Amino acid sequence: MHNTSTAPARLRPAVLAGAAALALGALIAAEAQAHDTLISSSPEEGETLTEPPAEVVLEFSGAGLTTGEAITNDIWLLDAEDENWASEEPAEVEGSTMRTEIPEPLPNGDYQVQYRVVYSDGHSEEGSFNFEVDSPLTEDEEDAALATPEGSAEEDDGAEVPEAELTEDETSVPAEEPEQAENESPTAPTDSEEQDSGGWGGIIGWGLLAAAVLVLAGAVGYAASRRRRSAQNGPAGQD
Repeated sequence: MHNTSTAPARLRPAVLAGAAALALGALIAAEAQAHDTLISSSPEEGETLTEPPAEVVLEFSGAGLTTGEAITNDIWLLDAEDENWASEEPAEVEGSTMRTEIPEPLPNGDYQVQYRVVYSDGHSEEGSFNFEVDSPLTEDEEDAALATPEGSAEEDDGAEVPEAELTEDETSVPAEEPEQAENESPTAPTDSEEQDSGGWGGIIGWGLLAAAVLVLAGAVGYAASRRRRSAQNGPAGQD
């Protein structure tokens, strides 16, 4: 009598499935490791330069970058105001190296390198990193910086001139007002005013004269009346 075991037959599919999973994982890992990436740069990420760089150079892993009319491999160099200081010409690609020129010296400050590349395996990547420029001032720049406060003071002095002129104009305005007041105060009387003042003055004068004549006439009459009475009483007293 023979006993047949079925355990190995049952384990065989599970072993095959596990092996397939391991193989697939290894394939995915190998493919992930095969992707190219940025391996070095100039300037380096986080570097502080004492002199402005003349160009930005990026080096990637792999056999090289893919180029063509419809493929974009380029570098941008942005300052804090998002102004691009890199050359307007497309970046130059040579194998696995890409570079772009910086036409003008970079002022001191923080900068960000942004790039886009297409690797030899066909996949594209976009990345960025920062660096700083902190170069010491030259003698001419130091002289210009020292001269700036004096220039500002001169501008301030120049700005005071219109204020002084304005003050003179303002002080001259009240001086004209008394002259106008003096010219306007002694106004010449009109003909009607002269006639009115002359007419009333004549009436008042004649009235005063008439009153004086009446008073004088009354005094004379009173004196004459007293003399008459005295004359009449005199002879009667003698009889």
